[in-house]
Amino acid sequence: MIRSALRKLLGIPDLSLLSQASPQQPDSSSDIAAINEQIRYLRLEVSKLSALMRYLDADRINTLPLYVNTMKSFDYQWKGTEDGNWVETRPDLKQREPRKVLEYTQLEPDWFKGKTVLDAGCGSGRFSWSMASLGANVVAVDQSPSGVNHTKTACAEFGDRVRAFRHDLKTPLSVTEPFDLVWSYGVLHHTGDTYTSFKNIARHVRPGGYIFLMLYGEPDGSDIGTFAYYAEVEELRRQSVGMSFPERYEFLRKLKGDEVGGWFDAVSPAINDTYAFHEIVAWLQNEGFFNIKRTLSHPNHHVVAQRRS
Repeated sequence: MIRSALRKLLGIPDLSLLSQASPQQPDSSSDIAAINEQIRYLRLEVSKLSALMRYLDADRINTLPLYVNTMKSFDYQWKGTEDGNWVETRPDLKQREPRKVLEYTQLEPDWFKGKTVLDAGCGSGRFSWSMASLGANVVAVDQSPSGVNHTKTACAEFGDRVRAFRHDLKTPLSVTEPFDLVWSYGVLHHTGDTYTSFKNIARHVRPGGYIFLMLYGEPDGSDIGTFAYYAEVEELRRQSVGMSFPERYEFLRKLKGDEVGGWFDAVSPAINDTYAFHEIVAWLQNEGFFNIKRTLSHPNHHVVAQRRS
């Protein structure tokens, strides 16, 4: 009774009636079309409201109980799991990751020789190593001391061409030098203040230089699987909220096997914001970037842009 009244109040047809309707009933398809349009509108409205709430919550979200452990989760991941010491546990990454750098940025291999790169949120250093192996001089920063230590170890072969130190991207960097490329892969959406963190790194791109961002994409209906994925992430997060990091990692290993690293990365940090592409474009344009393009057909955004000279 209540559901029926609510449907009438909102102007939503009762779908149960469609199954009882005769094939001759003329308004069945129009009812479904109306529902689809309402869903489309509500999805866009939720997207807009979520974006607004992120700006309003940016200065305090990291203090809330559900979110306070996001940074600690990543430090555990780089320190206490095989994801951190990737040089020994995943030697294949030395072959794979340099190719990904070229694919994501759409820059030629020779472009990196002698260039300066900021790896903003280096994690355990696989992309810092990759860009150094292509000939770049790299400054790598991360909030995780374990990640920074792994980065230094992984990149020791490059000597002083790779510098790594601890830094929280929500605050301005102490370095003053401009960079030919600022790279940030899968990091900013975990900070709780993505826009401020973005501005803090974007200012370091030299005129004519590039920025590359990988940010989680907001489900938009183009791929129904993304809704199922994020629903599962949230369900697993709620099931494991009372667990310690080691317990959570083993809980996910039992469910996901060899894919445990990626699932822990998604489930354990409660701050996991998603973005619509148009919002990222607006940020980049506001900071003086052009030639903005997605470089990979993927539910997440792999975006490269160039700063105006």
